[in-house]
Amino acid sequence: MKKFFTLVAMALVAVGASAQSVVAEIDWTQEEAYYNDVWYADYATVSVNPGEGLIIECTQPSPETANYWEPQVPMIAHIPEIAEGGQYQVQFTVISPAAGDIRLDFCSWDGTGATKDWINSVVEGENTFTVDFLDYPTECTNAMIFYQCGKIPGKHVIKNVKVLDLEGEGGEGPGILSEIDWTQETAYYSDVWYADYATVSVPAGEGLVIECTQPSPETANYWEPQVPMIAHIPEVAEGGQYQVKFDVTAPAAGDIRLDFCSWDGTGATKDWVGSVVEGYNEFTIDFLDYPTECTNAMVFYQCGKIPGKHVIKKVQVLDLEATGIQEVKAAKTVNTGLYNLAGQRVGLNYKGVVIQNGKKYLQK
Repeated sequence: MKKFFTLVAMALVAVGASAQSVVAEIDWTQEEAYYNDVWYADYATVSVNPGEGLIIECTQPSPETANYWEPQVPMIAHIPEIAEGGQYQVQFTVISPAAGDIRLDFCSWDGTGATKDWINSVVEGENTFTVDFLDYPTECTNAMIFYQCGKIPGKHVIKNVKVLDLEGEGGEGPGILSEIDWTQETAYYSDVWYADYATVSVPAGEGLVIECTQPSPETANYWEPQVPMIAHIPEVAEGGQYQVKFDVTAPAAGDIRLDFCSWDGTGATKDWVGSVVEGYNEFTIDFLDYPTECTNAMVFYQCGKIPGKHVIKKVQVLDLEATGIQEVKAAKTVNTGLYNLAGQRVGLNYKGVVIQNGKKYLQK
């Protein structure tokens, strides 16, 4: 079975009071790159234009006789768990170049090959669909949804995709705000602060590899470099109670540092410093009483005091108070770095007037 890799920072939010929960969601207008393997790639080019969405250029040579499923483009992936007999719903928006029929597969590809399929007509222009996939035929993990447009050549633009569990448990226990399994990714997308002190890569199957290269680690700051190991956390509430879970294989014993950061104009962060041993480490960290409401928070991994190769496999951000309905908001564009009035990039410890996302504010 062909293996898929994706770069998707999924937002999974409990919305339980209506007996539904969001299983997976992505706003393609906020993404910067597409890294999925595409089946029948001869029939499509795939890209992401930030602000526009996931762009699929269907190029079937004979669309009138084509299969719906050529190409097959995962428009959402790594749906963590699908239950046998489960009741699911997919919501998505697509701009189609012409009227015609498209096809969706809600797929397991976990060895059973079980899928739930849907065929429907689109009009030229914007289309919004709510599709029920009921009585899913098998239990599986890492399901995905393929968008298939072989019968409509031209440019298709996917804006957002959401997968709902219609029998959701109602927010019992912590809700997962965001998670990523770096062993399933093939590229790294985030900006790295103090990039002179790190090289970052994602060897397939290994994880997020951060090679820390501080010239003087014994006198270095923890936060140089700053590598976002998870981003696009959709909404963080002022006073919220959060938890970060992650694992890292460290090259030596020493101290590392994490920032749970908003960078939404307030510059508010919650910091953590902890010790690692050489080899594998697993952490569960509480970030309680978050100081401000924000969107697009991220978690930075900072390893300036331990030069060498750090490997991160899985990261989760949990909302410890996830109960009831929580409104799902579209994420804003990831915030840029901090700059002084001379246009020079500055770090977290800079004091004075800084510019971020075109706005000035005072960092104390």
